Amino acid sequence: MKISGPLTAICVVFLCILPATLKAESSSTSVNPNEYKIGSDNNLQIDIYYGKEEKISQKIQVSSKGDIICPLIGEVHAQGLTVGALQKELTDMLGRDYLVNPQVIVSVVDYSTVSIIGEVKMPGSYPIKGKLTVVELISQAQGFTKIASPNKVKIIRTRPDGTKKEILVRVYDIINKNTDASNDVVLQGGDEVMVPESLF
Repeated sequence: MKISGPLTAICVVFLCILPATLKAESSSTSVNPNEYKIGSDNNLQIDIYYGKEEKISQKIQVSSKGDIICPLIGEVHAQGLTVGALQKELTDMLGRDYLVNPQVIVSVVDYSTVSIIGEVKMPGSYPIKGKLTVVELISQAQGFTKIASPNKVKIIRTRPDGTKKEILVRVYDIINKNTDASNDVVLQGGDEVMVPESLF
């Protein structure tokens, strides 16, 4: 089915201005590294300083359950904590039970990723650095193609038990303020975003 006339013009204008609108919204997001929330499959560099220039350094991967194995301490749950909060927790635990006046520095070596496929200009995998929403991800992917269906964007999310969950995001309505901005879903590591082709 082909659509002609004024409706076609409206659709073309929307798809042309959307990438610029998304870019403007995304560029306003600024993330402090210490406020980055750790996700599963992140790789962390943990440096523990103690004594007279003594140091323990280790690169640690966050497990699929969100845990790390920290030197001297053992298993610690890290997923969902900010980098700053994990630093404080490890410092407190080491100072309480193992070392005198330790200093802990946590840095993210490899970030969690999400993927986007379908009708965007640059499909692929993108890192999550701080809070990343569906609208911001589409901006990073350079916006929709001319045949995208902006109100039928789906997130495929894998639950901890391995089952899949689908979340519908009406991006057109979010951008045009036809729905609350809170409906712009915050993405998690491993999410797959699918942008289907319009049937009209």
